[in-house]
Amino acid sequence: MNLDIRIATREDWPLLNQLYADMDGEPPLPSDDVEKILTEITQVPNYYIYIAFLNQQLVGTFSLLYAPTMMHRGYHKFAVLDAVTVISQMRGEGIGSQMVKAALQFSAEAGCYKVTLSSNLKRTRAHQFYQSLGFEQHGWSFKCLVQPSQ
Repeated sequence: MNLDIRIATREDWPLLNQLYADMDGEPPLPSDDVEKILTEITQVPNYYIYIAFLNQQLVGTFSLLYAPTMMHRGYHKFAVLDAVTVISQMRGEGIGSQMVKAALQFSAEAGCYKVTLSSNLKRTRAHQFYQSLGFEQHGWSFKCLVQPSQ
């Protein structure tokens, strides 16, 4: 199975909306909300949403953010992998593996020295999936909810 993986364009936004809705079994967002959110995302430097097609059908997506850092005594970049999603009827077919491997390759080509991601503690199958692709648990992930001031 060969996936065609490319950066999503504005024309793909309705497809992304459907795919994200399928991920959680929720209805798609209103078009105006999608337009607002994805327009803001496109303003973030080095943030890319990739989409994967199989036989010209959208089957998955993931996002990568390439971030510079001065850690480890010098200039480095790392990638944050997020929103890895495969359409529900195609899960377990190897699509997610191919997408994550592509994300690792894209990150290396962008000059990143590591790729990080976070996963909910309850998602043990996802943890096994990421470990099978070479990811290791490293440290702890923390969050702090804040009230937006806007």
